[in-house]
Amino acid sequence: MRGLLLNNFYSMEKGIRQSFIISIAAVALLLLAQNPLGLRAATFLPFLLIPINALEVLKHDRLSGWDKFEVTLPVSREKIIRSKYLTFLILLVASAALLVVLFTVADFAIAPSLDATFVNFTLRGIGIVLCIAAATFFLTYMLGAEKSDTITLMSGGFGIAVFFLVSSVLPRLIGTGAGYDRIFSISLVLIAAILFVISYILSVVLYKRKEF
Repeated sequence: MRGLLLNNFYSMEKGIRQSFIISIAAVALLLLAQNPLGLRAATFLPFLLIPINALEVLKHDRLSGWDKFEVTLPVSREKIIRSKYLTFLILLVASAALLVVLFTVADFAIAPSLDATFVNFTLRGIGIVLCIAAATFFLTYMLGAEKSDTITLMSGGFGIAVFFLVSSVLPRLIGTGAGYDRIFSISLVLIAAILFVISYILSVVLYKRKEF
């Protein structure tokens, strides 16, 4: 498992480095501007730039032929799939950690930044990118990495659709009173996490049946 994870990170090392640099620069500029819309965008950027590298691994494996080689290794197919999902989760956590560090610095050096809006939009960013990843992994193992462009569009649409579905259904269930924003953000993350787990289970089933 450790070797599989290391291989994943080695294959996207350059992309991760660039994503971190761009994220730090963009978030720093938005924090300096102290524009409300900019601050909200800043909480999304790292999630849209960094964890997505893990999804590119699937395409890279296909193009390099690694996907055919790794099934010959003395590891189960389930572990191969698990390594892909864990790679994504590690980058997701790293993105959240980066945001906390940058906003903490801004909170002390520029203006109060660690507030309820930061928490809510960070959770929403996590929820959306989890939905995108869940769809991307599943669709890639079902349709093949060759259709990566189509899968990217479908996955992005799925993430947005889940967001708006939750935002339209939840008010009917609990209303929009005090604390709604926090409840919505947490609900989105929980639903996204469930979809991510379902995606993992389905991907394992598909991969075990796949013939190379």
